[in-house]
Amino acid sequence: MKCISCGFEHNNNFCPNCGEKKDVKKLNFSSIFEYTFLSITNMDKGFLFNLKSLIIDPKKIVTEYTQGKRKNILNPISFLILSVSIYIITERFFKVPYKPDNTTALENSIIYKMSYYGGKFVKTYFNFFWILSIFPLSLLTKVLFRKFNFTEHLVINSFIFGFVTLCSTLSYPIFKQPLLFDFIMYLSLMILIYRVYKTDHNKLETALLSFIIVFLFTIILFIIALLLGYIYSSFK
Repeated sequence: MKCISCGFEHNNNFCPNCGEKKDVKKLNFSSIFEYTFLSITNMDKGFLFNLKSLIIDPKKIVTEYTQGKRKNILNPISFLILSVSIYIITERFFKVPYKPDNTTALENSIIYKMSYYGGKFVKTYFNFFWILSIFPLSLLTKVLFRKFNFTEHLVINSFIFGFVTLCSTLSYPIFKQPLLFDFIMYLSLMILIYRVYKTDHNKLETALLSFIIVFLFTIILFIIALLLGYIYSSFK
């Protein structure tokens, strides 16, 4: 038979020239759903493969990906975006009713306005805010661990962010805390950073640096949120 992608003649299940599957199904609603479902649920590649690998041996998957061994691994940015999408769906499904507070005396203060509008901005543009947060985290891991270049840190932290977002997704129905206030997220972030960067010779140092990174990252996130709140409120 002739490969549908490159035209190479072969009788294998996969084209030896380009790797295209032999029996490619015609596009319809059934085949699109099947491809999408398998890309998410296949434990040997894709989303669940990433998740399984990050649970069992996170250092292995990020090391292999940065070294160029990427077969079966879902692109880390795609993994992060999909994780954030799952979190947003979960948050909206288990929506916590708004409880107005009695802080009228503070409503005219600059801190109150920055906090209020910062929270509003983050909630409205959460997916962009959270995905772009890998930049300050990557700067911290680059400065303190110094092992990879900045782009590699962005890739590694995309894996990490995707995983901790899913951890927060699981905890949200229980604790009903937004991701930025979810201690499960910060705890899993610290643990995963430690597991990715630790070696047999620097376990204690890595544990301390992981704590410092998460502590500084938390402060940076809230400072950014307040600054965005200040900018956002100036347009109101």
